[in-house]
Amino acid sequence: MSSEEDKPLLELKSVGIHAAIKKIYVLYAILAVITASSVAFSIGLLVGKSVFTSTSSSQASWGASVVDGGTSVPVLSWIDDQLLTTNIRNNLQNLTVLPHIAGSPQNMKLAQDIYTQWVNYGFDDVQLVNYSVLLSYPNTSNPNVLLLKNATGDTIYSAHTAQETPLTPGENDSTVAMPFNAYSGSGSATGRLVYVNYATIDDFLYLTTNLSLNLTGRICIARYGAIYRGDKAHLAQTYGCSALIIYSDPKDYAPSGTLVYPNGPSLPPYGLQRGSLVGNEGDPLTNGVPSIDGVFRESYSSVMASGGVPSIPVQPIGYGDAIYFMSQLDTITAPGSWIGALDVAYHIWQSSDITNQTFIQVNNYQEQRTIYDVIGTIYGQVEPDQMVILGNHRDAWVFGAVDPNSGTAVLQEMARAFGTLRTKGWRPGRSIVLCSWDAEEPGLIGSTEWVEERQKVIGPNTVAYLNVDSAVAGSTLLSVAANPLLYKPLYTAAKLVCCNMIDNIGSGSDFTMFLQLLGISCASFAYVNTTSYAVYHSVHDNFYWMTNFGDPSFTHHQALGLMWFKTAILLATTPVLPYDPRDYAISLQNIFASFVQQYGAVLQNQNISVEYIADELEQFVTASVTFWNQLQTAASNTSISERALRILNNKLMNLERAFIIPEGLPGRQFKHVIFAPSSVNSYASATFPGLSDAIFSALHPTPSVPPDWDEVRRQSDAVRVHIRYATQVMTQPGLEYLI
Repeated sequence: MSSEEDKPLLELKSVGIHAAIKKIYVLYAILAVITASSVAFSIGLLVGKSVFTSTSSSQASWGASVVDGGTSVPVLSWIDDQLLTTNIRNNLQNLTVLPHIAGSPQNMKLAQDIYTQWVNYGFDDVQLVNYSVLLSYPNTSNPNVLLLKNATGDTIYSAHTAQETPLTPGENDSTVAMPFNAYSGSGSATGRLVYVNYATIDDFLYLTTNLSLNLTGRICIARYGAIYRGDKAHLAQTYGCSALIIYSDPKDYAPSGTLVYPNGPSLPPYGLQRGSLVGNEGDPLTNGVPSIDGVFRESYSSVMASGGVPSIPVQPIGYGDAIYFMSQLDTITAPGSWIGALDVAYHIWQSSDITNQTFIQVNNYQEQRTIYDVIGTIYGQVEPDQMVILGNHRDAWVFGAVDPNSGTAVLQEMARAFGTLRTKGWRPGRSIVLCSWDAEEPGLIGSTEWVEERQKVIGPNTVAYLNVDSAVAGSTLLSVAANPLLYKPLYTAAKLVCCNMIDNIGSGSDFTMFLQLLGISCASFAYVNTTSYAVYHSVHDNFYWMTNFGDPSFTHHQALGLMWFKTAILLATTPVLPYDPRDYAISLQNIFASFVQQYGAVLQNQNISVEYIADELEQFVTASVTFWNQLQTAASNTSISERALRILNNKLMNLERAFIIPEGLPGRQFKHVIFAPSSVNSYASATFPGLSDAIFSALHPTPSVPPDWDEVRRQSDAVRVHIRYATQVMTQPGLEYLI
């Protein structure tokens, strides 16, 4: 009988959809049993003699243990008392002394400091990699304005757009970036308001379809939350709005019963969220190629014309300002789910009875500046070409105690621990690469440029990418977003540290292009609460907030660092990669079940069958069980040959890569046919993204874009054939022919 650790994290199970598909899925539990017993026997016959008796590397050479004080100790337990909370605290304090927006002298200084530290820690190779990219900034000599004017044009209210109100020592710093949304359109707009809730696609459809409102020329005001702010801007522009105001509603950022900063963790009235609006990842002018010297750069106007950045002006404000603008809305009562916590009646429309008008002027500018990634490597001694990459970004909109420097502080302490291991003569089996990214906040720029420049090296040779953005934004639970192949090592690491929650991975941080361009399995870690942390991207995300409300003891930083470190060690020191392909099969089953439940009837009405996808999924499930038994046989054999090991590990790595569609998803830079950000919410993961987008477009035609059900068929085929490709990866012969 197999042990608990031999089981997939979720059992392979049957799922009923409709008659044809239900018939397929009732076989899965049976397949799991039959193939588990038969394959274990057949694998032994096929490869028992030839594969596992060749020259092999010793277990010790993989670096699973370290000699400390004359005693060999497993690295997984050695690390337990090495990551010190006092060091992490000191790291964070040093990182957050001054604002360090991307492209600033202070952020370059931090890069140089990290470079020097990693060199001193004894890393084999440390590089300071720079790129010249287009960044966006507020105009300090001509600040943005947001005004409420009466019928005669006199200003009756002016929003706090020049600066947030400083509330603790250090916040009143001249280098604090003025409140702005990066890559907003510049210019002005005057008009009446419309409230668009969170500005999701469903919100706009409700306004334009259910209420038959024409939004053309209106200035829309939206709550932060639910979706990526750049998607809010894109949708506002698409539906004809002349400008967008985004505010932080107290229902989301200062809930009733919580104290506001500086007396508590919640957002004060004039605190606000900065953030980017860019549509594509990386340098806006060099989409798809690295921003190196001499490369062709698109004009900013062409990027804007293609929808890469918005053309309408966008400005963030706090809820202390928002109430003055929301009070101008006087008709069409908002639905219950649209009502926040401002002391005002929530209406949707400003009628002609209210003669006041809103005026917005955005004067942001774009400038070419140099950014700096720091890349440090400890080379493996068995497979030095194979890499486990760990990354965190360094730049912040202001001080960034949570986002991102809680992660940076942990990364620095882990770097020190790796340096200590090196002084004891330790090396991993596979190379470990640490990355401090620049310019993540404007659009994942530093990581994207590095991936684009190095893709032919890191693509075929990276085992996994492990990301931490905001290490500690709360204390309720450790949340991990990951691809299914990483579930098993993450679960193992979590049991050694604490409990965790694993979910599908979306976008919004530096793992994005590793997964979406190259098909590298990724995970992203964070301690969170059930709601987002309130001071996100504000001047109040600082050392005071962290030490008073976030994690005063820094024990959550330490716990996250231990899980991050131990996951990397498992991947870098285990000869057979600790992946379970059955977890991918389970995820695909669940995704498919949800997909058919949501869209099955719609597709059936169009005579589009999902049974071909079901057939391919059946083959994938069977192959995953067979492959798992192969892996178990290999992992239990201490004399596995290096050639057999490489064949098995290549299959595991290529399983994720099989889901990459070379031409990319339609109209997007993402390429993963199973997991990709939603086209209307770049933060969230959409499953079968190309197919889901095609169905959505067909269900919501416009005068210029009629329903295209043939595109739905094409995207259905893309899902089907890429599941087939992944099955072929697992079933490719090879081991039985080794001599």
